[in-house]
Amino acid sequence: MHIVFPEGTGCVQSPEDLLPVQKIGTVDFYEKPPQNKEDLLRRLHDADVVFLDYSVMDAEIIEACTKLKFICFLGIGYSNCIDVAAATKRGVTVTYTPGYGATAVAEFTLGLMLSLARHIAGSYYSLKHGEWLSAKFQGVDLKGKTLGIVGLGPIGADMARLGAGIGMQLVGWTRNATLDRARHGLRLVTLEEVFATADVVTIHLSLNAQTEGLISRALLGTMKPTAFFINTSRAKLVDSAALAELLQQGRIAGAALDVHEEEPAPMNYHFATLPNVLVTPHIAYNSKEAGQNMLRIAYATLEAFLKGEKLYVVNPV
Repeated sequence: MHIVFPEGTGCVQSPEDLLPVQKIGTVDFYEKPPQNKEDLLRRLHDADVVFLDYSVMDAEIIEACTKLKFICFLGIGYSNCIDVAAATKRGVTVTYTPGYGATAVAEFTLGLMLSLARHIAGSYYSLKHGEWLSAKFQGVDLKGKTLGIVGLGPIGADMARLGAGIGMQLVGWTRNATLDRARHGLRLVTLEEVFATADVVTIHLSLNAQTEGLISRALLGTMKPTAFFINTSRAKLVDSAALAELLQQGRIAGAALDVHEEEPAPMNYHFATLPNVLVTPHIAYNSKEAGQNMLRIAYATLEAFLKGEKLYVVNPV
């Protein structure tokens, strides 16, 4: 069996991390990303199994890989990288690795929230450039404020735990509202109420046809002028033009964005020019422990496949 990691992956930290799959077959692990589509195809054309990080396997690539039987996407947003319909037509099993980084993303979101509330990033930048403007950077306490959580899956649930831990009041919305989602004192409310009442709104939804553009201009426009907006999920969940406009007008106090419509973000990225916006390069998921979890889950999906079982399979094969 020929197993390929076509563009490497950050969750493989040492050669020992590949030992479980090296016991199954021959492993090609490429350290650097492919230069283009032709290079990707060259790396994949004899693969039986692919562990994919971020490259795009479209219908053309999948059709050309005649030995291909199994693809595991190292992450959650597989639909952005894999033509699942083409894989299904070819009888190729597609899996993914849900829940690997819930704690990593929630803790990073907490860090963004604290940075916004206390101007940590801005004051650091100011001091590094020789300015001592302590009076300028008056922050707000988060204890007693309302945290609005949009999406109450594993990440949102962990976010509720952290918010409660620093004394925040919790409101939340999820598409599948059940009482077990209302933990740590969280109140389940409408999406409109989350945006209208929260002092901090944080987004923890997967991107699909139902959620794309869900965070509309109308919702953003109901936020308090003192509120903060945080997105560590996907940029296309949000009307980005409306968000930028409201931030420029001071109708939202600030935002922290770890995800962007274009990645890498362009040099003239408009959000990076706004003084009340903190931008980071899509790193919320990237912790050592999350990487270890991702690899463990990925290998488990392959082991299940080889036994004729299904674990985190996303297509009907």
